[in-house]
Amino acid sequence: MDSFSKLLRRVSRSAVIVLPFLVSTHTAIAADKLPALGVNLENTSVSGLSSGAFMTSQFYVVNSDIMVGAGVIAGGPYLCAQSYAYQSYMVNATTACMNPLTASVGPNTQMLVSKTKKLSKEKKIDNIDNIKDDKIYIFSGKADHVVATKVVDQTEKFFLDLGVDADSILYNTNVDAGHAIITNNKKDTECDLTKAPFINDCDFEQSHRIIRHIYGDTKPPSEKATGKIIKFDQLEFVDSEYTSMSKHAYAYVPDQCYSQSCNLHVVFHGCLQGADVIGDQYYAGTGYNEIADTNNLVMLYPQVHPSKGKPLNPQGCWDFWGYSLPEESQPDYFTKEAPQIKAVTKMVKRLAQQNVAAQ
Repeated sequence: MDSFSKLLRRVSRSAVIVLPFLVSTHTAIAADKLPALGVNLENTSVSGLSSGAFMTSQFYVVNSDIMVGAGVIAGGPYLCAQSYAYQSYMVNATTACMNPLTASVGPNTQMLVSKTKKLSKEKKIDNIDNIKDDKIYIFSGKADHVVATKVVDQTEKFFLDLGVDADSILYNTNVDAGHAIITNNKKDTECDLTKAPFINDCDFEQSHRIIRHIYGDTKPPSEKATGKIIKFDQLEFVDSEYTSMSKHAYAYVPDQCYSQSCNLHVVFHGCLQGADVIGDQYYAGTGYNEIADTNNLVMLYPQVHPSKGKPLNPQGCWDFWGYSLPEESQPDYFTKEAPQIKAVTKMVKRLAQQNVAAQ
């Protein structure tokens, strides 16, 4: 990921890049349909790293009516790729939204806030007043040179400018971490490195901090996840052929969530972190499932994979610049009708459908 911005620039010049794939280590059962579990739709939250952090902001703002909070790890504000009209979405994504030379050429937050308010009035996204009483976790590692802290600073400013109370935002910039999601596992990458699979040991579980901040009074995580990982047919929810979304995705369901209504947390992996690349390391190795066990949370792990043709998405990133609509000059990757957002929203709604087994 330390070469992510350079790679995206090559993509913008229509380069074709072949990526090596790692052997999958899935621990899930054979693919099935995503079940209806009757989750509490209005207590949904979301988090993600890197492109998954940009997707977190998009999914959260678009669906704020059902959201109670978000966790943004090394990501810029909503609509970031539209920061400057004289540049393409792709150029904005790889410059202003990643590692700009100065803060003055970083995300154009004032304009992004204005655009967000306009989209809200047009009902292309949920009413942005919904976010004012939510909890937001934001993180930028001191050793992260992929998405610079001056970019992530604007994520905090974006939410503040939309009315989120400063006390509701937990923004951490004091950890000497590379570009990665953080764990407390000595087997993971050294904290200050930026290196595949971008899961770094910095002596704390970031997923736990996110869940605690969003949901408040939480119970300690289980020592080992005891629920069920479900491998399901993700393409059932995908309408477009250009989303780069994988055939399969994953959900983690604690045992009690089959018989009672639980809350839902959506997790977006970063570039080069989908299951087709790193197996189960993200959806089973980043601590989310352990805290889900003891706090009545279902975890949803949507998936994208690298694609070298059409769409051109060689690092398997979530779409925050418009690759999912390659034939449009101003693609919609950011509203309720955006292909990836629409697909994941369908998954969320399936999980919220009545759980017959609980009756």
